[in-house]
Amino acid sequence: MTIADLQATGVLELLDVELARALGAMTSAVNPEVELAIALTSRNVRRGHACLPLGMAANDLASTTGEAGPVLPEQGSWANALCASELLDDGPLVLDEKQRLYLRRYWELEHDIATELTKRSTPKSPEADHAWLAGALDRLFGHDPKSPHRLAAQNAIDHRVSVLCGGPGTGKTTTVAAIVALLVEGRLHEARLAPKVMLLAPTGKAAVRLGEAVSRAKETIDAADEVLASIPVEAITVHRALGMRRHGMRFSRGADYPVDADIIVLDEASMIDLGLMRQLLVSAPVNATILIVGDPDQLTSVEAGSVLRDLVRASNETWWQDRVTHLTKTYRYDEAQPLGQLVAAIRDGNPTAIEKLLDSDGAGEVQWSPLGDLGDELDRAAMKWSEIVSATEPKEHFRRRAQYVVLSPHRKGPIGTRQLGVTIERRAPRVDLAVHPIIIEENNRELGVYNGDLGMLFEREGTPLATFQREPSGFQDFAEARLPRYSSAYALSVHKAQGSEFDEVLIVMPEEDGPLLTRELLYTAVSRARRRVRLVGPREVIVAAVRRSAQRFSGLVDRVAALAP
Repeated sequence: MTIADLQATGVLELLDVELARALGAMTSAVNPEVELAIALTSRNVRRGHACLPLGMAANDLASTTGEAGPVLPEQGSWANALCASELLDDGPLVLDEKQRLYLRRYWELEHDIATELTKRSTPKSPEADHAWLAGALDRLFGHDPKSPHRLAAQNAIDHRVSVLCGGPGTGKTTTVAAIVALLVEGRLHEARLAPKVMLLAPTGKAAVRLGEAVSRAKETIDAADEVLASIPVEAITVHRALGMRRHGMRFSRGADYPVDADIIVLDEASMIDLGLMRQLLVSAPVNATILIVGDPDQLTSVEAGSVLRDLVRASNETWWQDRVTHLTKTYRYDEAQPLGQLVAAIRDGNPTAIEKLLDSDGAGEVQWSPLGDLGDELDRAAMKWSEIVSATEPKEHFRRRAQYVVLSPHRKGPIGTRQLGVTIERRAPRVDLAVHPIIIEENNRELGVYNGDLGMLFEREGTPLATFQREPSGFQDFAEARLPRYSSAYALSVHKAQGSEFDEVLIVMPEEDGPLLTRELLYTAVSRARRRVRLVGPREVIVAAVRRSAQRFSGLVDRVAALAP
């Protein structure tokens, strides 16, 4: 099958084809098999993969198109054609030892991440005072030596980079705050010098949540005032910390100009792509302690890579295995109750349990309706939004906004966020003072607003203004004309809602199944809820999503293993 055939069927986009043609033109003899591999690799990068595994290309195409796999070159001859190409060696392509084809940039990102992890693998020095450490661990984490919270703290003491993962409500942030207190106390104990702590998150709203959660957690920590004073309650975005330029992905921070921090906490790490993780590691002082925190069962990053998931998978490697801690007990949900059961069933890929929950009334926590009932649900959503937008004071508006959200897997189409938003706004009873919810779609470092930030649009003395919740607890207004691209936010995509929590979540599923409807997407959507979930859509589509696990092609686990110290 040719590039033209795949473009005609919509498998390839113009960008993929043009890249293949452009790179092919750099060689002395055009090879259709090489150009086809380039186009499919470009397609994979668009879909979030880091590479194209030659041996899996046909099956992957079949699974994503829902049709019989196209006839692709035999793997061995395909690899031989690539190895003979002038585009390898120091060229724009890399074919690794497992016949995964990369655009060189993405191979280098994986290699750089593995290199930085290896560079930071040497034990910390000097060794901690054992008597002090034992007492501090007992005081902050209890006396159980097998407690995962205590093990995570020990990892952070022992290693420059460690990973803490767990689902919603497992106490990740509380544990993080206590770990930071332990690290600060250790530095003060050793050197009488308070370390600089940096709390990071991928988006503005996730940073706000992290700051608020750490602030609450500090109130419960048994530590000296000097220690608590060194724990910030302001978290900032990764982009801001790295000094991202206004346009593009260029940063002022790097190996030659590292961030000014001794302890770095990265929350919601499942949202971090290869490029951002590489830049953070390169920009962190080599002696800094880095704690990577997140839920590997959630959706992966929009851009290429599944870094958190890969780092967890890499824990099977001997040198990295004791750097990853899992928190499994949830405190947000009662796992004997419907909402807790739903979250667990989706996470574990248990369709039988899902069907039972859809058939039950869910005690009000979990409710399912067929797609034919969507109109009634949107009427209810319109009433909810009418209450939200009637609040003109920012603090009250954002408080109400945290109570309810409408989520969709898609932006376009009859149940996409755009159409749902239009319908909800049209059906909402009019309020005297029009306030419209918006979501930012482009980063703007100058204003300090970033893709995914939620705001409210209103008028003051005839001037259209937008208000955003700032880090950690204030608000800031901007003239609408100064904003980067934004859209209405009466309904959010599941990706955009990642990193947020709401009391009640309405999830609208499409009429037909598709490859983007995965267990990770549904788990992320449902776990946004603190109290109640309402699912609307065909039950067979919901069950099919639970059966389908998202896959990201990557070689990061192998890079980490290959560079073992």
